[in-house]
Amino acid sequence: MILSHTALLRTAYIAGLLAATAPASHAAPSKTPFTEWNYLTSHGQSLSVGWTAKPVVTTAQNNENQLMFKSGVRAYENGNDRSSVVPLAEGENGPRGETPVSGAACRLIQLGKKQNPALAKTKFICSATGVGGASIDAVDKGTDAYNRIIADLKAGKDLADKEKKTYSMPAFIWTQGETDHQNKKSKEWYKEKMRQLIADIDADAKAITGQKNDVLCFGYQVGSHLCYYQSNPSDTPLIALAQLEMALDKNSHYIMTTPMYHFEYSDGVHLTAPMSRLYGEYVGYVMKRVLIDGVDWKPVHPLQHRIKKTGNEWTVDVQFYAPAPPMVLDTKTVDDPGSFGFSIVTPEGEKLPIKSVKIVGKDVVRLVTTADPGKSSLRYGMTINERRQSGPKTGPRGCLRDSQGNKLKAKIADKEYRMDNWCPFFDYSLAATPDTGK
Repeated sequence: MILSHTALLRTAYIAGLLAATAPASHAAPSKTPFTEWNYLTSHGQSLSVGWTAKPVVTTAQNNENQLMFKSGVRAYENGNDRSSVVPLAEGENGPRGETPVSGAACRLIQLGKKQNPALAKTKFICSATGVGGASIDAVDKGTDAYNRIIADLKAGKDLADKEKKTYSMPAFIWTQGETDHQNKKSKEWYKEKMRQLIADIDADAKAITGQKNDVLCFGYQVGSHLCYYQSNPSDTPLIALAQLEMALDKNSHYIMTTPMYHFEYSDGVHLTAPMSRLYGEYVGYVMKRVLIDGVDWKPVHPLQHRIKKTGNEWTVDVQFYAPAPPMVLDTKTVDDPGSFGFSIVTPEGEKLPIKSVKIVGKDVVRLVTTADPGKSSLRYGMTINERRQSGPKTGPRGCLRDSQGNKLKAKIADKEYRMDNWCPFFDYSLAATPDTGK
């Protein structure tokens, strides 16, 4: 959609006003009912099981609502003892440490109880079932990793029945995609695999628990593709783009909680323990917004644009959806990789010169270029084309975020972190006829 210059800015201004006074996302038709006991697993590859996230920061929970099986949060490591549940605490085993599930359950329960005191009696059995370095093929239905979910579900059901408690699986956490980028998988392949995985988990959970509500997937956007540059020498993160497309598809049941480039990494691929906990806190917040508040959560993303030519320059105004405007170009948290992470690329692959980038109003990014961008694509997070370790100072990244962190924060190991919504990597078409101003 192409708007006149005045209309676009008026739309952005009105959208900003509405966002400031309304819930920070689109209204959804329903909420997910919690049962007395609920099962929540962190599934995927290495980040799902806390690889290198040591020493753990969640050594104990003072909240009786968060449980794990007797063998631990990774029950398969310690004899698969699911005969009882105990208070949740993260533990270390070899390279594995803090998983995201503790932060997710904690944030979800804390916020939920504030809004509805009845949720104080709700319990979550938390687990981590993923496999380091795994393709989605290695953690989907029929694999050992998938069977851990089935074993957890059945054990939880048996324990809940003995205690005469209702039981269901409202959601699972997903952190996977690095290996499939390394293996040069296509967007279409990955999306089909994800659709099938979500459908399989949903069907199996319903068969075991008897629940009617769908199981939702709360995932991320992978941000470490340049670490695998030798295997896949490309600055285009197809798996990350597939995850964004799923997050914007209302029928996918894939909810993107955050992109990952703004987190600190221990080795360029894996998160530190505080960051694993922080990622979990992001997941828990979005789970609360979706499962309890009933909103249709979407990540930051471009909505519409307008191109105008003035003299020898072209101005590109792009309006963004932001859960918590105003938008900000933040170079304190994330180092500027050039043009704040934006690039304009022709169909032939040529990068057009970007003269300036700035925020206009609450939600419009204005770019000025000295070449006609009308048939090009606007890309974000793809300004580096070489092997790099991941992270906010070194890896593929951009500086665009909203202002959710003004009010939403997490305190982890005596340090406070903002919880802004950072813009995911995207590839957005600018195909349009520039306005010459005549």
